[in-house]
Formats: sequence, structure tokens, C-alpha cells
Amino acid sequence: MTTTCTTRVRALAAITAGLSISLLVSGCSQESDAVLKWPAVTSNPQRITSDQFGAAWPVKPKEGKVGCDTTRYSGFAITFTAPDGKIYALNNVAHDEQGYPKAETIRGPSSKTMWRLRSFGMQVCSVDRAKRMQSTPKPSRTP
Repeated sequence: MTTTCTTRVRALAAITAGLSISLLVSGCSQESDAVLKWPAVTSNPQRITSDQFGAAWPVKPKEGKVGCDTTRYSGFAITFTAPDGKIYALNNVAHDEQGYPKAETIRGPSSKTMWRLRSFGMQVCSVDRAKRMQSTPKPSRTP
């Protein structure tokens, strides 16, 4: 009786593992598509398209610009500018300090999250800040 029970438990575990793997692989296809199509940051603001982000594109407009502005109090305001020129907040700083509507208001029909677009915006901020730091002359030290 123990052998039959052990065999059933093993069979159930194998079936569960097989189903879990197939669900993970099908769910990860969108993630791998997004990783493969992640655009390089070259400017601030930077024009981006839905083709560059693949399945991770979260907003209705098929293109726009992601920008980063330094704010007086909280650091960086990350924004998405739609083709019609309307600016949307990708982070709380852009919403709370600059008053832009949240990008969730233009979320695409598949209700994707904004984290990939926000992450790209943080990269824009980092690259822009690094460029500015390189162009700033360092004070000379005199002994």
C-alpha cells in the first residue's frame, strides 16, 4: 500500500512540476521579448517606440519621449511625452511636484504595468547625470 501511495505522490509531483514549467515559460515569453528589445539610452529626452519594448509596452500611444528633469526638492521627475505633446508622470516626483497626470491614465488595453517604462526613465536620468558630471570641470587641488 505504501508503494502505491508513494508512486501516486511522485506522479502528482511530476505533473505539477511539468505544468508549472510550462506556465513559467509561456509567461516569460513576454519578459524575454522585452529584454531582447530594450533600447539603449542615448539622450534626454529620448524618443521610444512600442516596437523597441515589444510585449512590455504599457501605454496606448505607440511612441513618445521619456525624459528626466532634476527637481528642486526630490531629485528626478521622470516623464512620458505622448505624440500630441501631453506630458505624463512616470514617477511620483513628476506627479506630485510638477503636477503631471499619471501615465496610468493612458495605460494600454492589456493593462500592463509601467515598471519597464519607469526603469527606462531611471536609465535616462542616470545617463544624463553621468554626462553632466563628465562635462563639469573638477576643481584643481593645490598643495
